[in-house]
Amino acid sequence: MPMENSIAIPEWIPFYGTKKLKVANPLSKIIVREIGELTQEYYGFTGKAIRPRQTRLIKDRLSHLGKKQMKGKPSYQVYANGISENLRQENGGPFRNAEWLYDMHWYLDGEEPYTTTEVPLMMECEWNPVHRKDRKKVPFSGIKYDFQKLLLANASLRLMIFKCKKTSDLIDLHKYFTCNISGYKHLTAGSMFLFIAFPMDQTTFSYCEITKF
Repeated sequence: MPMENSIAIPEWIPFYGTKKLKVANPLSKIIVREIGELTQEYYGFTGKAIRPRQTRLIKDRLSHLGKKQMKGKPSYQVYANGISENLRQENGGPFRNAEWLYDMHWYLDGEEPYTTTEVPLMMECEWNPVHRKDRKKVPFSGIKYDFQKLLLANASLRLMIFKCKKTSDLIDLHKYFTCNISGYKHLTAGSMFLFIAFPMDQTTFSYCEITKF
């Protein structure tokens, strides 16, 4: 169902529903659809401690998605920090509540201990636009700090989820993302990134997919 008060920014697509999603990667389409299904619940939080509840909602959903077996997608193991207590392995849940290099990643183990055969997704999620150690007040330093990690990720899809104050912020952020992706020499052609942004002046999120050529 279309959301009200959505503003279109070039290269960024406001989520209006699951039909005609404008992404090329099949996994990107699945993730955008999953995030879209919880959008109303996400914006339904009010009062104190909104941020932890919003991020946990997203991480819980993507953890379940990683484990879920679908057509063309096996059931993956999941590392994810900040998930609900009932989902954590130490409490009998299926997921490891730990940040192993990234906020979340899906993976498959090999037959031998400490071997990995596949990492289809690595994700960073940043809700604070300003990095706590940034004394120079660089715009969007918190988002930029975490995004740099994804440049190093050797995964089929690199996912960046973040919050910003205004929809117009996405213009500058898109320039930053594309310049870094194209300028990083060790990133191979065909490397794919998915961005999901929650502007605080909107009632839906916007998404964008970037591929290095």
